[in-house]
Amino acid sequence: YSCKIGRAGQKILPEIFPNCAIKPKSERRFFVADQLKEIHDYSQVYYRRPCERGFITNWDLQSEIWDRMFKNILNITPAENGLLVSEPVCNLSALSRKMDEIVFEKYGFKSYCRLPGPSMALYDAMRNHSKSLLSETYSVVVDVGYSATHVVPFVEEMPVNHAIKRVNVGGKLLTNYLKEVVSYRAFSMMDETYLMDHIKRKVCLTSTDFKADLKASKLSKKKNPFRLEYVLPNHSGGSLGFVRGKESKATEDEQVLTLSNERITVPELLFSPKILGLQQGGIAEAIAESIKACHPDLHGLLYNNIIVVGGSSSFPNFLERLRTDVRSLIPTRFKLNIRGGNESKIDPKLSAWMGGSEIVTSGAYEHYKITKKVYAEYGSEACKRKFYWYT
Repeated sequence: YSCKIGRAGQKILPEIFPNCAIKPKSERRFFVADQLKEIHDYSQVYYRRPCERGFITNWDLQSEIWDRMFKNILNITPAENGLLVSEPVCNLSALSRKMDEIVFEKYGFKSYCRLPGPSMALYDAMRNHSKSLLSETYSVVVDVGYSATHVVPFVEEMPVNHAIKRVNVGGKLLTNYLKEVVSYRAFSMMDETYLMDHIKRKVCLTSTDFKADLKASKLSKKKNPFRLEYVLPNHSGGSLGFVRGKESKATEDEQVLTLSNERITVPELLFSPKILGLQQGGIAEAIAESIKACHPDLHGLLYNNIIVVGGSSSFPNFLERLRTDVRSLIPTRFKLNIRGGNESKIDPKLSAWMGGSEIVTSGAYEHYKITKKVYAEYGSEACKRKFYWYT
């Protein structure tokens, strides 16, 4: 969904911008990377994304975005620098080879390493948690991302590939669902992806008791705890609107979007995909199935160290609900410890980047990397052999 780019070890947070090209309705050209700051009106913008379902499908557009990242944002010479980049969980080998080719043959980086986001996020979790042998070597990373949610168990810091589970629900599906519901009940918002994504992040929250909360959302205006009014933007001043206070009154020129049970039904898709007809369990079931696929002797260790990352885990009450659901699925003899997500000190969508920075500053990058000289001699097969155990 977004690119996070910076220099390893830097004290400031990385640059973050959407991984896409955007064309405003008033412009004739597309904006990418740092150019997005020039856009003032995000109404009815047209998107071109290089990724579909989490995998890169448009390499020309992705290269165009990377060009501006390296030249205009970082201002680096690739031949004098190494590159650590994330790749999708269980990435297709053809896509991995294409990335190897672009990094070395087009940009000419001195060295390079690609790791899945959960592997990088694990290093950030280890850095911010009390160090112990077991917490470092046995853990489960739940990456609630844009295109999907992945549950990746780690044993001795290596992913257990056969136990990886994927839930086909992520931030993109939640935004699209909110667009459809609002378009059916109130205003036509099918072309307002940017605005509806902003509203989703602003007002949605995870229900800790969905049936009871859904019943409460049907109460009258004053008794309904979820009802709120969102003042839509007029797009003249670059604003994305705001939530109106309970005491303030509407003016004649305001367009007001009233939301109620939409606030809880949208995040509920992460826990109950069957609401949309998807024949699979939610995140809690994926965690239980993933750990069950590992060796029985490791179950207790894995349940005791579950790390949640990804932007879609930022909803209020997300971890509280996840703990309740997972607890109901596992034997009572196991201790359950879930951390990160909306209770994290930093934005959970930055976990992978922070972990990547830790990999470089700790010296682990020197172990993972492959140099341009080795690639020139052995080609992409060298990358496949080097990164096989970590991807």
